[in-house]
Order: sequence, then C-alpha cells, then structure tokens
Amino acid sequence: MNKKFAVISLAGALLLGGAVAAGAADKNEKGSTGSKTEAAQDLITVEEAKKIALSEAEGRVESIELERVKGKQYYEIDIDNGEEDFDIKINALDGNVISINKERDDDDDNDQSEKEINGEKIISEQNAIEIAEKEVNGMMKEIEIDEDDGQILYEVELQTNKGEADVDIDAETGKVLKVDLDD
Repeated sequence: MNKKFAVISLAGALLLGGAVAAGAADKNEKGSTGSKTEAAQDLITVEEAKKIALSEAEGRVESIELERVKGKQYYEIDIDNGEEDFDIKINALDGNVISINKERDDDDDNDQSEKEINGEKIISEQNAIEIAEKEVNGMMKEIEIDEDDGQILYEVELQTNKGEADVDIDAETGKVLKVDLDD
C-alpha cells in the first residue's frame, strides 16, 4: 500500500506543481484579477468533501488531496474498505462528484485497524488542516492519516510562499510533531 501512496503522492505533486506554475504564469498576464486567497475561500471544506465521498463508498478514508488541473480544482479522496479501493474525485467548488473509480483491494499490507484510526478521540481532518496551515502559513495540498510506531498522526502536505511543507500532527492531541520545509 505504501508503494501505491508513493505513486499517487508523486503523481499528485507533479500535477499540482504544474498547476501552481500555470497559476503563477496567469498572475503575470494582464487582465488576471483572481487571487489565491479568494479561490481558497470558495472551496468546500475537507470535511464536506469527505462526507460526500463516504456517501458514495463505505470504508476508511486513506488520503485526501486538493488537485488543480487546467484551472479546475477538485478533491481526490482514496477510500479503502478491505475488499475494494475507491478513488473519488469531487469538485472543490460545488461538491459534485466528478468520478468514482473502484478497484479490487488485493494489497497484503497491514493497515492500522479501522477501529483504532476512526476512534472517538482523534481530531478531525479539518482541524488538522487548520493547525498545519497556521503552523507554516500555507494551503493544504494533501492529508493522510497514518500510524507510526503506535502513534496515530496526520501527515499534511502544504504549499507555502517559500515552497512545500510537510507537517506531522498527533491525531489525538493536535500537537505539531514535525515540520519539514522544502525551499
């Protein structure tokens, strides 16, 4: 499963990098009036996107990525229910489902049990995103929930003015555990 996440994350990073470069080029052209902040305020929340995705497929949300391709923003949400993997794309502006791809789950990995990760004591993805965005003054690109040495944490990837940042947050306490800044 880690290889799958690595491939998905790399593809997402490449797509988002191209989108960011295209967006930067748009800002330099005359007549461009939109700003990154205005666009971010119009998006549905990660929690809303997660709720929509879970209404389409039952299981555990493994990752949520905010993608931008050809000026269109959408959330790509990966859900695993033990038997099938779902890749659901949701329009980030209006919440409409763009596509649902379903594959048989033939991974032989040992994911953290659903009961432990979806326990009542963890903070929400939205709360983790707010903590991470405040920590590095950036905008969320991807969030994953993971287990590391018995500790459940959110791994949040963000875009900042200075480049990319990765923030690890304790899913139970909301404490920032690690910040990696890529210049």
